[in-house]
Amino acid sequence: MQLRKIVNHGNSRWRVSAYVKGQRSQRFFANKCAALQWMQALRADPSLVEFWCNRATSEQRDIIAAFEVAKQRDLSLLRVVLQTKHGTSTAPRPFREIVSIYLASLKTRAFRKNTIKQARSNLNQLASKYGALETNTITPTHLEQWFAQRKWARSTIDGAIAKIGPFFTWCVREGYCENNPCKAVKRPRSDDSPPSIFTPSEAQKLLLTALKTDPGMIPYLAIGLFAGVRPLEIQRLQKQDFTEQYIEITAAKAKTRKRRLVSLSDNLREWIALGGDLPLTNKPKRLARVLHMAGLKWKPDIMRHSFASYHLAMYRSADKTAFELGHRDSQMLFAHYRELVTQEAAQAYWAIRP
Repeated sequence: MQLRKIVNHGNSRWRVSAYVKGQRSQRFFANKCAALQWMQALRADPSLVEFWCNRATSEQRDIIAAFEVAKQRDLSLLRVVLQTKHGTSTAPRPFREIVSIYLASLKTRAFRKNTIKQARSNLNQLASKYGALETNTITPTHLEQWFAQRKWARSTIDGAIAKIGPFFTWCVREGYCENNPCKAVKRPRSDDSPPSIFTPSEAQKLLLTALKTDPGMIPYLAIGLFAGVRPLEIQRLQKQDFTEQYIEITAAKAKTRKRRLVSLSDNLREWIALGGDLPLTNKPKRLARVLHMAGLKWKPDIMRHSFASYHLAMYRSADKTAFELGHRDSQMLFAHYRELVTQEAAQAYWAIRP
């Protein structure tokens, strides 16, 4: 409600601007006294008096406090209410308790056992530190401090966020918190060093050592090196997934839950024809033994990175390589997967045969 003196055609008048029954209204008065009387009558609206009298003391205090906060933000109280998200609708509950509810719900959802296992591990670790806090008070800073204390590398942090992020998204949906703190986490800079790959001679040595000491390892190693299939996807493959030209990665076996066909190179056909264990059992110990006997070191995703690097150098098509890897575009390829190699090295790599 505003009172202002104006001049119209040389005549002084008093204008009152106010909301009357929800509608903006202006009234003009010949003198200030008449304008003030009208304003007082509005304020004495019986419905307003009745509303205020029917409010408990605690509610009146809340309304007054909310009005002051809105005023400090230069907003009307109504605007503040309308801008408020319909977030938490349940009473605040301890983080540890909500983690237990979420993990129990995963048993009825279509997640792979390994995914549930990793989510349970990360969330239980997080709950061991912040379990007593109310779920809606967990902030990005809490997560950043947790990552820093564990001295995790950027890649490990990315993996953890991939597992705990869906939990907080679920919490927002269920009303246990208003925002997903994972979305605002400041991650450390990623390592700019190129990915580790096998040289052609190292890849050959690995396969020949396996052929001599543990032939059952051949399909796992050859598919990883010459088809670039993810290790967990290789573990889900069976003989019926192979044709003369392709390996079919069904939606149920793919990491992304999307079916794709991976081309069989000529040398890969020869390695697969040797037979072997598919799926591979007791992989960690068997792989460690072959690596030890070959005198080679293993790095995360080294087979997939090797495939991407030599495939790109051989065929000189980022789109073709990204397609074989199962990526939507070549952005991931250039950001994380390929090391620069010569075409001569690529030719040597794709010439590796039994």
